Amino acid sequence: MIELRKAIKAAIKEVHSEVYFEKATDDSPYPYIVFDLPNSISNGALENFVLEVEGWDAPTNSDTTGLEMMMDAVDKALQRKTFVIADNLFFSLYRDGRESINENDSLIKRRRYTYQARVYGE
Repeated sequence: MIELRKAIKAAIKEVHSEVYFEKATDDSPYPYIVFDLPNSISNGALENFVLEVEGWDAPTNSDTTGLEMMMDAVDKALQRKTFVIADNLFFSLYRDGRESINENDSLIKRRRYTYQARVYGE
């Protein structure tokens, strides 16, 4: 659903300028955000998408304060928010979890927040 992707990207861009869908480019400047909608379930009246939002950073030291602040700002832009796409189409986001992801490259720091995107309407 392209309207859903556009609304999510716009909301994240309000708090951080580097936002990508599914995958960042190889030359993306740190820190950046990548989001994905890997799956959904529909019962006819409601479609429920899983939204994964990942923050990536490569701090010059082990301090992750900047990454945590970035993800907190993203969470405030998304958590328990309702987005109206059209008169008969809207969705609400609810956070499911927060994870710290360990990378093979010890310089890369990553966090993943998972949300339920509940889409109502046609």
